[in-house]
Amino acid sequence: MGEFFTDDIDSLLKSGHGDAARLSKIRANFEATKLVSIDDRKYVEGLLLRYSQPTEKKPEKSVDKPKRITPPPPTPISQPLIEVRPQIRQEQKVAKLQSKTKFRNIAIAVCITIAAVVAVSMFSMNQGMNFSGISLTKNLEVDSTSYVNGDIVSISGKTKSATQTVNLTISNPAGAEVFSDSITVKPNGSFSTLIIAGGQGWEEYGKYTITVNYSKVTETTSFNFIQG
Repeated sequence: MGEFFTDDIDSLLKSGHGDAARLSKIRANFEATKLVSIDDRKYVEGLLLRYSQPTEKKPEKSVDKPKRITPPPPTPISQPLIEVRPQIRQEQKVAKLQSKTKFRNIAIAVCITIAAVVAVSMFSMNQGMNFSGISLTKNLEVDSTSYVNGDIVSISGKTKSATQTVNLTISNPAGAEVFSDSITVKPNGSFSTLIIAGGQGWEEYGKYTITVNYSKVTETTSFNFIQG
């Protein structure tokens, strides 16, 4: 099927029929994977049925070397029907292969998603690392502007002066403290921690303020705690 299918596409491209960009993409994908979607196959078949005309070369074959005894006239054969039948038979095989390919693509997508999540988590844990002398960490930040009950809040920052620990607190919209912890600072001055939004003191929705204190320095940032 492969050689005839690519030949059909080349014929359509030379004759200027159909969308040249789509035909070229279908041909490239087929040569790379030996697979073609049902929509692409129907598109090519439709163009062939619309623009292909029965060639006059076949009758000429019987006239190239005429015999003295004239044979009876041959029964006319519809060229488009001859081309469509093998394509319809192949369509079921393509559908099966496409189903297998779909499941394989889903599995690949899941693996890529998991790898991306792991990479983001590792990046969040190492935000304090410097590359080529450029700091990638702000003084104090969170990984999102809003959270719902049960979300994990990732807090990170970088100190302006040398210190071993920082005191971190979170206050609700009423100003009541709902979280407090002492966080160890890395040698490069960065720090990070994870907390779960919700629990005692988190009954009120709105703006929650994060405050970090160390060596007479105070840094603040905030996020919204919303109803999920």
